[in-house]
Amino acid sequence: MDVEGVSGTAGHATWAPTWSAYMLEYLANLVVSGTKTSSTFKMVHYNGCAKSLQQKFGIVCSGDQVKNHLKTWQKKFRKVCYLRGLSAAGWDEDTYTITLDDEHYNNHIKDHKGDADFLNKPIQHFVEMNTIFGSTMATGRFAKDSSVPLGTQEESTDDWDTEVQRMKVQSDRGATQDDNVATSSASKATNPKKKGERRGLGLTKIHWWLQLNGEVSS
Repeated sequence: MDVEGVSGTAGHATWAPTWSAYMLEYLANLVVSGTKTSSTFKMVHYNGCAKSLQQKFGIVCSGDQVKNHLKTWQKKFRKVCYLRGLSAAGWDEDTYTITLDDEHYNNHIKDHKGDADFLNKPIQHFVEMNTIFGSTMATGRFAKDSSVPLGTQEESTDDWDTEVQRMKVQSDRGATQDDNVATSSASKATNPKKKGERRGLGLTKIHWWLQLNGEVSS
């Protein structure tokens, strides 16, 4: 059986849930065992996973297909990280569930219907995703654009931007925009204390990312 379908041509693969679960477990074990020594997987790892999938399920699969499918789960994990950072969100460590009360849930889903798959229900394969992607959370692009469709491919998993730097830039931009709105025609002076508070909020969010990844203590 061909992962890509009957024709076997290039395109989006159709993966059975059991295949995805096996792939994630295989790659997570490479991280835990120390076989994966760099920040990203190498083709030898993808090829090894593809061979193991072929032996386990009797499917025709390539290392490139494994690599592309991993990007889909990378995007899911990025979405999970973004939603965990919502101000009203809670986290159930036992069930790996992002929790929102009814009011915040309904308000959020109005504008982000696709997020319903990640809220108030256990996150599928969270442990494996966290093992594979979690170590790059503070320096990766996991929260860069949570609105990107999960089926959209990234150019590469090797060229992630620095998330902390991006947050700092956004924080400064937000402070500048707020100052422009708050400035009246009668007074052009800014309030250093308020501006510092706004930047403080941005740094607090950065600290949350680093704390979540174990980079700093609470």
